[in-house]
Amino acid sequence: MPLCQVNGFLREYVLSKSVEENFLFVLEGTHAYQHYMKRMDQGGILLHLAIDKSWDRDKNVFEWIDFSRLRSLTVYGRWEPFFISYKMERLRVLDLEDVSSGLTNDDVENMVKVLPRLKFLSLRGCREITDLPAFLGDLKQLQTLDIRETSVIKLPKSIIKLEKLQYIRAGTAVILDNDTATTFRILPVVAEAASKSSTSATPMRRPRAVLGSCIPKLSTRSRLDDDSHNGIKVPRGIGRLSSLHTLGVVNISTAGEEGTLEQLKNLSLLHKLGVSGINQNNCVKLFSAISHLPHLESLSLQFQLNQDHEAAVYMVGLLSPRVKLRSLKLYGLIDKLPACIMQAWFQLHELRKLSLQMKILPQQELDSILSLRNLRSLHLRLADFQDGELRFGWGIAQSFGGWIIDFLEISCNSRLQALRFGSSIDVEILQIRCSSVSSSLKFFGLESMDSLKEVWFSGPYADDLKNHLQNELLDNVNKPIMYMQEPSS
Repeated sequence: MPLCQVNGFLREYVLSKSVEENFLFVLEGTHAYQHYMKRMDQGGILLHLAIDKSWDRDKNVFEWIDFSRLRSLTVYGRWEPFFISYKMERLRVLDLEDVSSGLTNDDVENMVKVLPRLKFLSLRGCREITDLPAFLGDLKQLQTLDIRETSVIKLPKSIIKLEKLQYIRAGTAVILDNDTATTFRILPVVAEAASKSSTSATPMRRPRAVLGSCIPKLSTRSRLDDDSHNGIKVPRGIGRLSSLHTLGVVNISTAGEEGTLEQLKNLSLLHKLGVSGINQNNCVKLFSAISHLPHLESLSLQFQLNQDHEAAVYMVGLLSPRVKLRSLKLYGLIDKLPACIMQAWFQLHELRKLSLQMKILPQQELDSILSLRNLRSLHLRLADFQDGELRFGWGIAQSFGGWIIDFLEISCNSRLQALRFGSSIDVEILQIRCSSVSSSLKFFGLESMDSLKEVWFSGPYADDLKNHLQNELLDNVNKPIMYMQEPSS
């Protein structure tokens, strides 16, 4: 789900237009009842309701509200059991991604019983949820189930009854290498133009917009959506869900998952797949199944530690002419890319996005990535570096002709001493995330990038590094904007 930031004026405008057109009602503050009655007196119809964390959770007020035509409900902050009512029988969308506390397994059971017409159910981030009801299959209209960042580790058997289900999003983000792990607090960003006359801009606070699940969320929160995930177990018969467009992350690490892998072949409409627990015992059948998915565009693979060498040789299934990947994410690799990928980059001519989590990325492998001429986004999460440096465009023949990319993100640590870009390399947005920073870290080649617009640096930086980075950008004709972010305490 896309996230963006808005200022206070835009937030109020969107809210006012939503209310004016009977699109949305927000329960917030201490005068929610009066606002609701005013809305009804004006002939309003409650179709979409958002409960803000600022609302005082007055049960008596809630029970006065007419939910007979309510189509969507979004909750922010603390959950209360009375938020679900039998009067909500027409509810189609229930978005609880921003519930901070109070939601239990019993509450989810009640939802499934009371809301049979649900098409969209999001419990994302509700870590108190450990199980889904055995009768989840009674939600015959369900199309989207989002249980990412919950404590659910397996799907109930009844889910195979949901013939209209198109999206199953599950799994918990994990950090595969603690050496590159850090959490960043998103500060009011200070943009500093890379010119001698620049001064720090005054930060503008961007409050959260409470707009409900019926339109895209506007948020100041940052998520690292490329993190690898611990997956969930799926039941036998998952292949019956022939309408599935998105499935993942699925954990195949334990014995007995052979039937599941065979079932994947039946999901011919699958566009996006995420799999964890890949090892030498299951990778043959996994990649055989992948080769039978002609519409697959996005693939995320998490190898079990120290299994990448054994598993890589079987990845030939990725290169089936039927598979036209646009996004590929590989996690848990050590010091080399799968051999078949190295030998056949040219067959992945549709690839636009590549994410790699490795201990170290050898120069030869990095140079091979630069041969992906249609690549638009590259994410590297590395724990170590050859000679303490990461070099883009070094040792490439003049006939190469240059490498242009929209977005380059590098997650690193204090082992990175230098980041070098050759004259044939051009990046539009460069983002560096450091869990720790070397006092001698230097950047080279930024001044020659004709397309460079933004440089983001996240990490415990010193003034010397900040000044060095500003000086490197001074000579760039584009005058790129530099953003500095501090790690959270």
